[in-house]
Amino acid sequence: MADFNYLEQLSIFVENRSGELYSITALLEQDNISLLSVVLSDSSEFGILRLLIKDTQQAYLLLINNGFMAQRAKVIGVRIINQVGSFNKVVKILNGANIDIRYTYTVNEKNDGIFVFKVDDDKIEKAVLLLEQNDVKTVNENDL
Repeated sequence: MADFNYLEQLSIFVENRSGELYSITALLEQDNISLLSVVLSDSSEFGILRLLIKDTQQAYLLLINNGFMAQRAKVIGVRIINQVGSFNKVVKILNGANIDIRYTYTVNEKNDGIFVFKVDDDKIEKAVLLLEQNDVKTVNENDL
């Protein structure tokens, strides 16, 4: 597989019970792990905590070794300027190549931001290359 820009995201299964989120964030803080982006989605019984951090492997091992269910996934991060249509440009490129977006969220910076996209694993390299060919700047963890 060719070398290409992507981010590695950590997804953690979180039970909907008092203190569960705190037990995760406290554990990460104790190991000096800084959170770059946090997204929590939930249902009535559980949630999925998605994190972008500098050292996904370190956090993954820490959580697994402390009894949490976690997994790592490649996601695409694209730098977006704050103007109308910038998000749509990325969606249009991926849609035109029949690459479905499974979910998306943002990482905010001072004036601009980064949109994070999850696509099927077998299409991530194609998606990154297609975006870059269309002058969309992709990022990796060194850019965060």
